[in-house]
Amino acid sequence: MADIEATYRSLIKCINEERWEDLPRYMHSHFEKDGQDYTPESYAAQMGSDGKVELTVDAVTVDHESQQRLGATVLVKFKPRVTNERDAKQAGKSVSFMAQHFNWFTGGKLSKTLTLADRDELHRQLSDSEAKYTPDLISNYQPPPRASSDAGLSARELEDRYREYIGCINAQTMETELHRFCHPQVVHNTKALTIEQYRLLIQEAFTAIPDITFELHTVVVDERAQRVAVRIEFTGTPVGVFAGVKPNGRGVNFCEHVTYHFEEGKIARVWSIVDWTSYRAQLSE
Repeated sequence: MADIEATYRSLIKCINEERWEDLPRYMHSHFEKDGQDYTPESYAAQMGSDGKVELTVDAVTVDHESQQRLGATVLVKFKPRVTNERDAKQAGKSVSFMAQHFNWFTGGKLSKTLTLADRDELHRQLSDSEAKYTPDLISNYQPPPRASSDAGLSARELEDRYREYIGCINAQTMETELHRFCHPQVVHNTKALTIEQYRLLIQEAFTAIPDITFELHTVVVDERAQRVAVRIEFTGTPVGVFAGVKPNGRGVNFCEHVTYHFEEGKIARVWSIVDWTSYRAQLSE
């Protein structure tokens, strides 16, 4: 069976080097990205249409049991193509931002990808020529050494524990149960939070959207890395200001791509990207 991580990394290298003729070696003849169908040839044509892209694989969370799915965090360096006078102000400017991808493989080749980029960071850098950016890389994270007695959770245990955690959130029993799933301190996107601060961060969603539901779309578990990569889809009707946007009476549907690192069976580190662009767009219509 093909090593999907090696295939994925080879595909990224192929894209960076613009070796479009080699894409069929790693990409399925029918490839779907974010709901759009491509052939390797049409994907190659699309890649050059918006600007120059360079991808650096930060970390890969692999479903080693099936060898059919992996989650990846990717540092994207992007130089927009100049198409009009307004874009000319950004000529020569490259921006960097993180993205999290979920990838499915068929016959050892990439057949489907769901991506989510930190578009807020992209827009921040495009609007501010002096903006500085330091990516929060999973590969830079150094977890504490495991105790000799800590073998880590199995893949099944990691998934079960994570699903129980989401069940606790949906049931809004975090005040009494969150400690079962999280360490007393959780680092969320570079911010060190007490478990109570972390609970309040999650609670903000329920305050603004009382009927919000956290639905697990994709869960990829990597026993070796003690990581879980997840796509969560949210639905509900906002009644309060959230992400800087006022409610308009309409329901919303948006998502989050998030990767968790577990230590001693509990969540210690969280890397999250939420599709705030989609959320805001639905409330501005």
